[in-house]
Amino acid sequence: MKILVISDSHKNLINLKQVLDKAEYDYVLFLGDYVMDIMNFKRQLNDKLFVVKGNCDGDINFDDDLFIEIAGKKIFMTHGHKYGVKLGMKKLFQKATELDADIAVFGHTHIAFQTQLDSGLIVLNPGSVGKGMLKNNTFGIIEIDEEGLVTSKIFRIP
Repeated sequence: MKILVISDSHKNLINLKQVLDKAEYDYVLFLGDYVMDIMNFKRQLNDKLFVVKGNCDGDINFDDDLFIEIAGKKIFMTHGHKYGVKLGMKKLFQKATELDADIAVFGHTHIAFQTQLDSGLIVLNPGSVGKGMLKNNTFGIIEIDEEGLVTSKIFRIP
């Protein structure tokens, strides 16, 4: 099972379309900031798409956080601004732990990041598909194999 993780498109529909067209995935997680960008592709994604809103999305009818399950893994999705991730990830880690999540994904910082905590929690920030720091536009892929092993990788958009 492959999960495409995208955040912070900031109206860069060219990069967003490129990633959606070229990456291999079964599901797409969009982590906010310009939710309307990903909604341009809703028809092609159908029920493969999960979306949370970010701090630049205003008062639209999307959740700040989602807690979903894919391939037996519990995934906590958030943009990250409500957890102060630009100042540290402690609040995000606490929330994911409270939810007993296997995976936590967030955006907001525009800086790609991945780690695995001692508790086993896998944490991924895919960076920004449209407005990456130092012009490094990135996205992430989470893969869950048949045995339930989870791996994550960050890719740079050429």
